[in-house]
Amino acid sequence: MKINLKDFKSLFSIKLIASAICLIFAASYVYSTMKKDITIEDIGGIKVVSTFKDTVSDVLEENNIQMIPQDKINVDLTEKLKDGMNIKISRARKITINSDDKDIVILTTAPDVRSVLEEAHIKLEGKDKVSPDLDTAVVEDMTIAVTRVEEKIVKQEMKMDFTNIVRKSEDLDKGLVRVVKKGSPGLKELSIRVIFENGKEVKREIAEEKVLKEPADGIIEEGSRTTFISSRGQITRFVRALKMTATAYDATFESCGKHPDHPQYGITYSGLRVRPGIVAVDPKVIPLGTYLYVEGYGEALAADIGGAIKGNRIDLYYESPEDVAKYGKRTVKVYVLDKPRYKF
Repeated sequence: MKINLKDFKSLFSIKLIASAICLIFAASYVYSTMKKDITIEDIGGIKVVSTFKDTVSDVLEENNIQMIPQDKINVDLTEKLKDGMNIKISRARKITINSDDKDIVILTTAPDVRSVLEEAHIKLEGKDKVSPDLDTAVVEDMTIAVTRVEEKIVKQEMKMDFTNIVRKSEDLDKGLVRVVKKGSPGLKELSIRVIFENGKEVKREIAEEKVLKEPADGIIEEGSRTTFISSRGQITRFVRALKMTATAYDATFESCGKHPDHPQYGITYSGLRVRPGIVAVDPKVIPLGTYLYVEGYGEALAADIGGAIKGNRIDLYYESPEDVAKYGKRTVKVYVLDKPRYKF
């Protein structure tokens, strides 16, 4: 059979084109099977990269992604890449933990405060406090403060006040009181909770009270009687009565510090001349000009003062030094009479 050269060339061209097409399809198939699309999630966001690399480590290096030992990744660095693989990188954050009087700085990928403390092997006990809260999400440069809380119970005894029951008595002069029954304090034991934070006391509170002895109430009578019978047998009205320490004085230099030739000799603070019935008082207790009745002395007028006459003291005027010496010092009942004051 005779082959035409022209036909042969045409047939060869067709085969050559067909072979080229096959090579293109084969190359495309190989390219498509070797290329892998990888999703990388990092601190800067999410990106999809195409790569012909073989391992996770290779694709990270190819994309200039570096990691420190404290960073975490969801796949092994030596793992073979697969098309559609998702690589997630968790970056370590710098956290400062203030605990037990020292600062601990760590790099961690822990998601919350609780996990950070667990990673740092810091245990919370009892009523220890943490700031911020355990469930707070971790952020860069966060400071976590651990406060150690300790409680102690301290026992302490304390007196309990008693109450005086007061009642009126017609048998007692107004202004005077009489103890019918003496009260006595009780006793209780307090359990005091003392709270310490980081070794320093911050609070005390009563946890429990236990009565060891009940207090016993006292009874006091207050006088309501406003009349008395004088030494002359007269019924006399008064405003109030006082128990006072009484002494005596006269007009001599020894009592008043003035000689007879002194212009103020025998003159009281109120301006009246001394005489029996004139007495010296403390004006803060008995106002000057007040009429009085002094037990064992009789009626008197508060018209003088004295440097030593303070509080419930009264100084009674006598004419002679002998009477002054004889009187001495004694406790007397003094009635403030129900009369208008003397006008000096």
